[in-house]
Amino acid sequence: MKIAVDVAGVLLDNFITFIQIYNEKYNTSYSKEDIKYWEFFEELNLTIEEFLNLFYKTFENPAKIPFIDAEAPMYLKKLNQMHEIYLLSALDLKYKEIMKKQLEFYHVVRGIHYKDMIIVPETPYDIKLSHYFKIYIDDNPHLVEPIKKLKDRYLLLYNQPWNQDASCSNNAIRVSNWREIYQTIISL
Repeated sequence: MKIAVDVAGVLLDNFITFIQIYNEKYNTSYSKEDIKYWEFFEELNLTIEEFLNLFYKTFENPAKIPFIDAEAPMYLKKLNQMHEIYLLSALDLKYKEIMKKQLEFYHVVRGIHYKDMIIVPETPYDIKLSHYFKIYIDDNPHLVEPIKKLKDRYLLLYNQPWNQDASCSNNAIRVSNWREIYQTIISL
């Protein structure tokens, strides 16, 4: 089975680092839990370009981006032995190598934990669905409704503060950690 795994918000917790950078720049005290919507940058009075410039600064120091779940590498490795795991990330292409290095910092490497990495543009938000995978593991709430129309595919929506309004049912399943992801995939 072909499985797509998002990176930011599913493997790497870039948003904790993003909020730290934002707070330092604008002298605020937001936390990750304050991010309630996918387009939260609008609430912070940022344009998409300003948001992306700050977001990409999160990759400057690998040690500052926490890993989302310490068990993720173990489960990725197990899944990659049984299925074809691809990292599918919406990202500016010039950050692909930096992201690979960031993942290697956490011992997530191509060939062991995933087959390959695919980079797509940041918008439109559902562009990832133009690549065929049986299962998508992502934190993007804009994938929930489109996936429901694709009865032969599944979305495992990684629980985050910005996707709480997404209504998961049928082939859109909310998950909260990598153990749940692994068990859900095994049960499918």
